[in-house]
Amino acid sequence: MNVIALHGFTGCGADFAPLAETCVGKWNCPDLPGHGKASNIDCSVESTLSYLRSYCQKHSTPRVLVGYSMGARAALNLIIQDSNHWRGLIVLSPNPGIEDPMSKEARIVSDAHLAERIESHGIEAFMNDWQSLPIIQSQQNIRKSWLQNMNENRLRHTANGLSNSLRNFGQGVCPNLWPQLGNLQLPVLCITGENDTKYCQISQRMCAILPNGRHEIIDDAGHMPHLENPEQSFSAIDQFLTQFA
Repeated sequence: MNVIALHGFTGCGADFAPLAETCVGKWNCPDLPGHGKASNIDCSVESTLSYLRSYCQKHSTPRVLVGYSMGARAALNLIIQDSNHWRGLIVLSPNPGIEDPMSKEARIVSDAHLAERIESHGIEAFMNDWQSLPIIQSQQNIRKSWLQNMNENRLRHTANGLSNSLRNFGQGVCPNLWPQLGNLQLPVLCITGENDTKYCQISQRMCAILPNGRHEIIDDAGHMPHLENPEQSFSAIDQFLTQFA
């Protein structure tokens, strides 16, 4: 069974190495446009989906799609358009979209300002600021060797790649997928950390709409639950994946 896993903003495919080494299935973890080896690829929604479709064609079915944060956004966009090609979906800290038009516009402006800061101050200064954000700070609880690898990979990104990702695949630019969630008939597992209150509420609402959705809350974890509490997260992921083995 092939698993396609999509990382979050500032991450890369290698962030899923602990899951790939431990969890059920053969894990395939690409770098998303604007990141890592894909730093020069167009980050627009349609180009991102085209890039992912091309990547997925190289891996045989059956497939389960996994996405974390920004990667969950990419996964939801892909699977809503191509649901017949997938057997299951796992989304970690997901958000299907911003519903209010004014809030979407405000997020576009906010992401544009952040992109400008990356371009003017550089990756290292940006990462120092990024890791001080409350939503990111709980990542300090990640196993030291895993966190060190993540941070080293983050510093290899380019300012142009990350700024393009924000401008062209940020939450404000991406479509609002809430109205389409009810059409997803395949099994969906939403995973959030118990300390990430906003995303717990989003996942609860998602699972009230999804015909076959389940929400798993991970103890003592924040926005990156799969690495902040790997034992509980890996168990939930394995339990979900075994139904497709």
